[in-house]
Amino acid sequence: MFSSNNNTNQHHHPCSNPTLQRQDCHMQHGIQNEECIREELTEKRCLAELHCQREAINFYHQSSRASKNRRWSCSALVEKFAFPENEMVLPDNASIAKEDREHCRKVVYDLARCLSKHRIGRSR
Repeated sequence: MFSSNNNTNQHHHPCSNPTLQRQDCHMQHGIQNEECIREELTEKRCLAELHCQREAINFYHQSSRASKNRRWSCSALVEKFAFPENEMVLPDNASIAKEDREHCRKVVYDLARCLSKHRIGRSR
């Protein structure tokens, strides 16, 4: 007798849902379309938190040490084009201190380097 495999969800990858959402979006809009940027970044965040924990904390959760007044993460600044709701927590561009921008540049580089070690991200 054929048995349905109801146990498949018990051992699924922690990032299965964001990956499926990205794949579905790409099926609807194409891979090169900007319509899927939120899904791509959500999947990348999941994979980063899984494989690059320290770098993910620095990018998604931690405020800059350079500026004690900063109450936003580097991800809020870097990904504001995809998540406009983050703009509410950001000062206007002119108010973002140079040391905060430099800090975020380093944090982004560290995260990208870690993700590339795990072959995560788009290939060109």
